[in-house]
Amino acid sequence: MNQKEQNEEMEIDLLDLAYMLLDNWHYLLICLLAGALLLNAYSFFCIQPTYQSTSKLYIVSTSDDSVVNLNDLNLGTSLTSDYEELMLSYPVLNRVIEKLDLDMDYNQLKQLYTLNNPTDTRVLQITATTTDPQLSMDLAETMAVEAVSYLPDTMSTKAPNIAQHAKLPEYKAAPSYSRYTMMGGLLGLILCAGVLIVRYLMDDTVHTAEDMEKYFGLVPLTVIPESEQVAQMETTHSSKKKRRKKNG
Repeated sequence: MNQKEQNEEMEIDLLDLAYMLLDNWHYLLICLLAGALLLNAYSFFCIQPTYQSTSKLYIVSTSDDSVVNLNDLNLGTSLTSDYEELMLSYPVLNRVIEKLDLDMDYNQLKQLYTLNNPTDTRVLQITATTTDPQLSMDLAETMAVEAVSYLPDTMSTKAPNIAQHAKLPEYKAAPSYSRYTMMGGLLGLILCAGVLIVRYLMDDTVHTAEDMEKYFGLVPLTVIPESEQVAQMETTHSSKKKRRKKNG
């Protein structure tokens, strides 16, 4: 029985909480719009746009008769992992720096590259991400060219094919203004709701006769009007007395 009463009380509390949030919908709306506006402005003015360009290598080792067989495909799969590891090594990165005359060391250059080998393929994707679209294209293309030129001799294998040359990116890769706007609105809404809920839970003031009956099981015999109501009643009473004297 006690468990049932506790469950009913919890349901009533949650219902009251929902009504409280609905009563303060204007605060929630203001915080949602403010959060969305602030984070959108932050992404627009404070985050520098970045651009990505991708080149692709197709890695397969052919036999002497130039006919690709199953062993060649299996070898190409294992070579792809080796290429992925060696392409970000110092010799290859240093060749890219010298070729493009970059003002950075190989550790800084390494952070600009992302290599990806899609599952069950012998394709290696080389993606360069910078704040300059032209530089992104040059980095992706030069890495592919230098890898084809340098790594086959190092690994004693045949050179891979460039399946896709890097292109000049037309659109920025990041930031996404719509994503930041939605995140800002959501954060503003959650923050405002959290503040309202905390204030609601910490407020133990009895506001109505229903609260008195709900929390203490007491039915009030009378209700004392608020001070403003009393002052209004006194003002009304004084006005009536003045009119009576005037009429008398």
